[in-house]
Amino acid sequence: MRWYTDKRVIAITIIAIIALAFIAFRGLNFGIEFTGGTRIPITLEKAVTQSTMDEIVNTIKLRTAKFGLTQVVARSVGDRQIYVEVPQSDPKFVAEIEEILKAEGKFEAIIDGKVAVTGDSIVSGSIAENPEISGDKIRWGVSFVITQEAAKKFADVAYGKANYPVYLFLDRVEDSSIIVRKIDISNENYTNDELKEAIHNVLDFGNNELIILDEPGMNISQIIQSSEKKTFVISKDEKDIIEILKSLNKTIIAKEPTDMRASYAKNELDVVNVEEWPAIGLLSAPYLSENLATGSVGQMYTIQGASLGASYEERRQYAIDQMKKIKSILSGGALPVRLELGSSMTVPPSLGKEFLSYSVVGAILAFIAVMAIVVIRYRKPAAIPPLIFTPVVEMILLVAILGGVGTLDLAAIAGLFSAMGSAVDAQIVVSDDLLSTKELTKDIARQKVKRSFYIITRDAAVLAVAVLPLLFSNLVEIIGFVTAMLLGTILNIIITTQVYDAFGKSISVGK
Repeated sequence: MRWYTDKRVIAITIIAIIALAFIAFRGLNFGIEFTGGTRIPITLEKAVTQSTMDEIVNTIKLRTAKFGLTQVVARSVGDRQIYVEVPQSDPKFVAEIEEILKAEGKFEAIIDGKVAVTGDSIVSGSIAENPEISGDKIRWGVSFVITQEAAKKFADVAYGKANYPVYLFLDRVEDSSIIVRKIDISNENYTNDELKEAIHNVLDFGNNELIILDEPGMNISQIIQSSEKKTFVISKDEKDIIEILKSLNKTIIAKEPTDMRASYAKNELDVVNVEEWPAIGLLSAPYLSENLATGSVGQMYTIQGASLGASYEERRQYAIDQMKKIKSILSGGALPVRLELGSSMTVPPSLGKEFLSYSVVGAILAFIAVMAIVVIRYRKPAAIPPLIFTPVVEMILLVAILGGVGTLDLAAIAGLFSAMGSAVDAQIVVSDDLLSTKELTKDIARQKVKRSFYIITRDAAVLAVAVLPLLFSNLVEIIGFVTAMLLGTILNIIITTQVYDAFGKSISVGK
């Protein structure tokens, strides 16, 4: 009987053909190393349970989907890290995605120091873009519906508060120091006392303090050291101050320079209030109309703000970007823990294609080199086919599993190379034992195959014990490599044992 007519070998061949068909019709999922794009590492402020991690990953996916991206990949690594892969490398676009990812998504509407509405009250699916255009002026807007219970609470808090500002916060900064320059909080239309009172009122909500950099006699290093606050909000451009904060191990929330500037408005009672201040999370502060301060219940609400830009087109684009960002954050909901984004890694699409080409060529050359050495070593035509068949089938199945269910990235490709080496090594162990005997009976062949399989499984077990702890590391590259290698080792044992058991019977004679 020929070894390739054995039922087990035929079954393995059929499975390999099915895997090839799966690859041909469905395709493979390649990592950004091969397709191009950006990988953004995220670290959670503390370790979380698996259920919490799943919630965070799902929130990230929902936010990016609402932003218009359905191809974003988010995967957890351990209990404190998440990798987000974006199929684009444009710096401006990546910066927008990073803004969405690092937002906590905590929405609050505050009237006279009391929380009237929170993001938990927003009805799912009701969030919509709602801009206002009047001539060349544009105001971005995001409308939503709140639950009836939340609307009743809003009505109770708003009762009798006509002309009070409704402070609409997204990720309100709390218990922090806000470091600004005078120009960021100045406004020539209002007196210093009016501005001071307005800033004091809005900072009080979060127990925040204000530090003005360019005050006379300012010693910023001494003030930071003496401050009881551990978190500091500051412009990204203040690099010297940021270095001081880092040296003192302070938590830094770096904002765009334009976010540090506060804008103001005066109501009908001639009271000045802060209208917008992105540095502290204040989106807008519309005044409460008299009809909403009577206790009446309404469920439709809108967040609005002025669009920035020198030209109409810049203001229009600002409105579009702002609405998409806020809509996606509100749609995703609040995150249970704070996230910290690491340095993103970007691969251009053209370079990704080169990586893929090099990997495929490298795999083929490695296989040819190994087979050439094996052919020279044995010089027995009968031993060559199973030596070629086994690793080829193993690679087909491994690629189908890793690229169909998971993602084929550089780490997985490295694992494939390692698995190929292990497969050939296992076959050499069996072949050496079988082909070293001149008169090979079926009983002797069975004993030799059994002994070889013991060596193979023992070596595989030692390898698994050695690398298994790496699966619990926080490095996605290591985890991808180990996963591919362990999966390849399992396939190697299964396929090699079945094929070479059939091969041993086919070359043996007698009992």
